Amino acid sequence: MVVYVPLADNPRGVTIIAVLWVMTVLSTIFVALRLYSKITRTRHLWWDDYFIFAAWVLLVVSCSTTTANARLGFGLHTYEVPFENLVPFGIQSNISGFTSILAVACSKTSFGITLLRLSDGWMKWFIIVLLVLLNLTHYTSSVFFWVSCNPPAKTWNPLLEGECWPTSVTVNYSLFVGACSAFCDFALALLPWRLLLRFNMYNREKIGVAICMSMGIFAGITCIIKMTTIPLLYDGDFSYNSLPLVLWGFTEPSLTIIAASIPVLRHLFRSFRRNDDSTLHPTLHHNDPTSTHASARARARTRGAAAGEAADAGKISASDEPQHGEKGVEKSARGNYQLQRERLAAAVAAEKGIAVGGTETSGTRTTSTAASSP
Repeated sequence: MVVYVPLADNPRGVTIIAVLWVMTVLSTIFVALRLYSKITRTRHLWWDDYFIFAAWVLLVVSCSTTTANARLGFGLHTYEVPFENLVPFGIQSNISGFTSILAVACSKTSFGITLLRLSDGWMKWFIIVLLVLLNLTHYTSSVFFWVSCNPPAKTWNPLLEGECWPTSVTVNYSLFVGACSAFCDFALALLPWRLLLRFNMYNREKIGVAICMSMGIFAGITCIIKMTTIPLLYDGDFSYNSLPLVLWGFTEPSLTIIAASIPVLRHLFRSFRRNDDSTLHPTLHHNDPTSTHASARARARTRGAAAGEAADAGKISASDEPQHGEKGVEKSARGNYQLQRERLAAAVAAEKGIAVGGTETSGTRTTSTAASSP
């Protein structure tokens, strides 16, 4: 029969519960918004969405078991933990560590799969190598929780007779896994800058997208901080001394889930902003000629950009392009962009009610807009 320790007597346990549930709630919000964004835009879920959802489930399991351990005395010195709680405490500790490491692997794999859909050539193979390294090291590390003693039951029941691996083996391999994880974080955070160079986007938009896709760098920084706490395992008294390791070890997958979800939410945030603008200023959008002209220019830019992309992709045939002179030579890329600028000007002029010949119509009255020179 377990004995629950009052949280008032376990201040470290209170800190653990507070930090873990704050990070869990934040990651839950971002995962929910990610799924909502996909569903409202009628986009099918892809493997990266399934991996991020699996990471969230594992994170919730890890948070729940660690919370239960805090009620059993996690945060106190080992000799202060009630004797009846040692076995359930050990089982829940193994489950918490096992699921936390798997959450790290799944969350980072999710972002890697997202980049795979945008890459090709050597970059695609580089991402595949990173994912193989990441998953191989983390899955192996997660198994150590259950096989590091002989018999395996001694991993959660210290009262059994048997032998366990030296602490140095666990510490050194954990440092190796952390180094691999941090390297993958920084590599996956920098790759979007290289990927976006090939896209036909405004520079400001490229930078915004690249920053959104590089949030994984914070997970890499967290991983490095976590690595500095791993040697605390040499001190023994895991229940009391492992507080920093547990907190940073749980923060890493939480930040990775958040970072992997931010790029998907860009469309959702932009949609909310457009809806807010139309709700707060309905009269402005309908009656203000400046707003009308601005929207006309925006629509014209959209049409021009779409036509430019089609031309770049070879979707506009030579017969659709205007011929100059008798040579009938196909326009160069520079000519295509000049054509789009002319179309943009014509579209804006049409929205303002200005005819190509330079006259402005208002109802049945036509007034010449040409001004005589002084």
